[in-house]
Amino acid sequence: MRYTFKTPYEFDDKEYSEIEFDLDGVKGSDISAVKKQFAAAGHFSPVPTADSDFCALLLARVTKMPLEFYADMPAKDYCAITQMVSNFLLA
Repeated sequence: MRYTFKTPYEFDDKEYSEIEFDLDGVKGSDISAVKKQFAAAGHFSPVPTADSDFCALLLARVTKMPLEFYADMPAKDYCAITQMVSNFLLA
């Protein structure tokens, strides 16, 4: 999948206009590990795959980028990219 930022996004002195990520390769063990990380951070959701914080944690794992990469995004981009992940998982 590819996400194109609304405006270029700068993180760690690098500018990003888009980011690619492969959700097809995600395994159940990835979901389980992210659920544990999500819970350890004090989060709870009855449907974690619909939660933007859970989806951001999964993106960080898949892209091997720090969670801050996603947390520091403009809100519109953060919501859009985490919604893409949620839609993929719930489809």
